[in-house]
Amino acid sequence: MLVSMVSAQQMAMKYQHPLDPLDSNELKLVKQVLLKENKIQHDSSHYFSMVYLREPLKADVQAWKAGDPISREAFAALYEYESNTLTEAIIDLSEEKLLSYEVIPDKQPVGSFKKDSIASDILAIDETWLAALEKRGINPDSIRVHGNYAADMGIGPKGNREQIVSAYYKNKKYKRVPIGGLFAHVDLTDQKVLKVIDEGKGWSEPTDPGYFEGDEVEITLPAMKQVMISQPDGVNYELKGNQVITPHWKVRYGIHNREGLVVYDVQYYDPYQERWRKIMYRGSIVEMIVNYGSPDLLNATNNYFDQGEFRFFQTKNRPLTAGSDAPENATYLSATVHDHWGNPVEIDSALAIYEEYGGPLWRHEGHARRATDLTLKYYITAGNYDYGFIWKFKEDGTIVVDNELQGIVHIRSVERPNDMPGHNNEAYNGNYHGVTVYPHVEANNHQHWHVFRLDLDVDGVNNSVAEVNNISPPAGPENPYRNTIIAQPTMLKSEKQAIRNVNAASTRRWRVMTPGVRDSLGRIPSYVLMPSEGAVPLAQEGSSLSNRAKVLYNHMWVTPYDRDEMYPAGMYPASNQQWAGLPEWTTQDRSIENTDVVLWYVMGKTHIVRSEDWPIMNRAYMSFKLMPFGFFEQNPVLGKPPVTIPDGLTNTETPDETITGQKPTGDAKSSSKNRE
Repeated sequence: MLVSMVSAQQMAMKYQHPLDPLDSNELKLVKQVLLKENKIQHDSSHYFSMVYLREPLKADVQAWKAGDPISREAFAALYEYESNTLTEAIIDLSEEKLLSYEVIPDKQPVGSFKKDSIASDILAIDETWLAALEKRGINPDSIRVHGNYAADMGIGPKGNREQIVSAYYKNKKYKRVPIGGLFAHVDLTDQKVLKVIDEGKGWSEPTDPGYFEGDEVEITLPAMKQVMISQPDGVNYELKGNQVITPHWKVRYGIHNREGLVVYDVQYYDPYQERWRKIMYRGSIVEMIVNYGSPDLLNATNNYFDQGEFRFFQTKNRPLTAGSDAPENATYLSATVHDHWGNPVEIDSALAIYEEYGGPLWRHEGHARRATDLTLKYYITAGNYDYGFIWKFKEDGTIVVDNELQGIVHIRSVERPNDMPGHNNEAYNGNYHGVTVYPHVEANNHQHWHVFRLDLDVDGVNNSVAEVNNISPPAGPENPYRNTIIAQPTMLKSEKQAIRNVNAASTRRWRVMTPGVRDSLGRIPSYVLMPSEGAVPLAQEGSSLSNRAKVLYNHMWVTPYDRDEMYPAGMYPASNQQWAGLPEWTTQDRSIENTDVVLWYVMGKTHIVRSEDWPIMNRAYMSFKLMPFGFFEQNPVLGKPPVTIPDGLTNTETPDETITGQKPTGDAKSSSKNRE
């Protein structure tokens, strides 16, 4: 089965599908309908916290055929600052009318807004705050303030917009390091200071951390000879609107205003059954959290929910850099997001789609085949960090989800100038809470958490999930030589039973399958989730992290499909809340057998900062896989032809004259029909 090469005309065509993200005209229409319904005014102080496609019910999408009419709805969350009112609206874009408009009490919206800067004005006239600065010898005019959401650590009325604020020097040279040990609870709703906290310690002097400034990087190292990637015969994929089609894969994609890159309707062409087979209806990262591990109030509240609090900062994203962020052979596509006023914002080169060399597909002795991976990549910049989200579709049916962690580590001011022993007030049993990267500047130990929502539909909507552990049976008649290995499956029957953790010792993984289906050898076709290293939260029970992000304390959750159950730490985690989202939903303990299931996978990484991570860290990875397990009758890419390398492209020269370069020979007897 062959797919034609991409042409400029094909790429310019617009294919419409029920799951296509909102375009710029639809975003404008959302605002027009709200104006027409008098829910906002032209000079309104309403902020648009979130606007995105309200996806149709899965059954309706799956019943839809090309050419059928498409009903389009948008979800919008609005925040009116003066009245501290959060509302949710559903707009029928096809009929241009408002379907619902509801006030959401005691919740704070997604997003930080320009008016949050009022904290500076409130503190500028607060006598307690000014006295604390004077005590430290700090001129009030020399500082600015920055706050974190107080959430469950707040002391103001529930539902008010409250921040815990720290002071920073305005001077560009010193502005990156917070003044240590001085904080204020500021109620932005009632516009007053609730409390000033001076811990009586912490470094107050202006401190230059040698912070990374990209425009000032001095080139001191030699340039490497470039490895250029080109496809002179064209690519192996075709773009039809928001769908990518290769000889092996069909994948839809969209850029969501809260979740970033989303993949939909993932299918693989089975060469044995000669048909497209469904694997996943929808997959995306639905929450990303970073928590810090220093014993001060600032870092106790530094539980950044980069999606649930800040909507991935998507309007601040920059175009991907060809040749660095993604290879030269990529197709770069724009994305449409919205700003805080509901206006569309176009991001050029936001998404890269490309093929890359994936190493050997398979090999034995002189027989080998080359792998070509289809990759979708999206970047966001969240404050000091940059994250790359990569979905890699391999020819053998494996889906690899790679997350890149890059950027600049978080820092705080400390009294000690270095990491020599003896600064006991900033250590636990002689161990510091980070590494000093400059005198009086510590890069904090912290953890990264990425939570994925995976709506798998393996060969159909109704699936079951089994946990598989590798075990060695007890010594005895069934294991007389004590060497037996068994892959032991346990069917997960309900939500509570399916709250599980990674176990590296047993190579624990989870299989998703259609019950009752067997192949000719009695095997159950399935896909298996192979997890990552299995980090666990180090913030203890009762911490702000455990209250607001209970989902992180288990790696695997399984729920029955519900269109409205989307965000595992709740819809509005900036609010004063406990155990919202998955921990609340799963108390129902619903059945997950032979039904439409959703897997929620928590992937974490503990970052103990190295000196090599400063002033900018090199790329780090987190990764998991979705792999076919009995899904195919046998190796689905056995019939791949060998690679033919054009003359002149093989480097046969070597600096060592005692070694003779020789052009590799192909697998002469192999063909696309020959299966050795």
